[in-house]
Amino acid sequence: MLAAVGLLIWWLTEPVSDALAAAGDIRAWIISTGPMAPIAYVTFFAAQILIAPLPGSFLAVLGGYLFGFGAGLFLSLLGLAIGASLVLLIGRKLGRPLLERFFDRSDLIRWERKLRLRSPLIWFVLFLFPVPDVVMYVAGMGTTPLRWLLPAILLGRSLGIFIGITVGNATAKWPAEWVLAQWVLLLLLGGLAYRFQRPIRYYLLVNLRRLRRTARGMFRAPLGSPAD
Repeated sequence: MLAAVGLLIWWLTEPVSDALAAAGDIRAWIISTGPMAPIAYVTFFAAQILIAPLPGSFLAVLGGYLFGFGAGLFLSLLGLAIGASLVLLIGRKLGRPLLERFFDRSDLIRWERKLRLRSPLIWFVLFLFPVPDVVMYVAGMGTTPLRWLLPAILLGRSLGIFIGITVGNATAKWPAEWVLAQWVLLLLLGGLAYRFQRPIRYYLLVNLRRLRRTARGMFRAPLGSPAD
């Protein structure tokens, strides 16, 4: 298996090198447009959350490739915050009558029944993995306070963005054979995470709840303790 992967990487190194060289020229041209490039990126990142033409993780790879790790991460998180805020406000203020024009009514009802959640912790774990676009709108239709719901979703989505930015930044800097190796590894790990997402979610949720109870116990004053 490893020999086959190594042979594949060797075989693809030259065409990938040519593709990276061409992409580098496009990258230089986009960056030369000045402030319009980051503004357009943030706008498109926020818009894809609303209408979802592309997965956010794919755009994060593009952001890391174009702007580097630090700037790409900042711009991606800014676009995520703007887009997620708009989606949650649409779900909370306008609700199902509007959403039924854009999503199938049965999908809305099905996800509403599944996601009668008030805990921000559960929403955080849910958004660690890819979910259908309708889920964020359904989250906004719920009763969880937005001041807790929005940070939970942002934190959950941030992991995928962090990985995408890291991959994109490495793609811009590494030689072709290392770029191929990282993509093979990413596809392998991503496939495993997707395949076992349910037990991973359960494990994370159980342990995060346990950690939360422990933290509450540490900061809770013992009963009968003398007042200060």
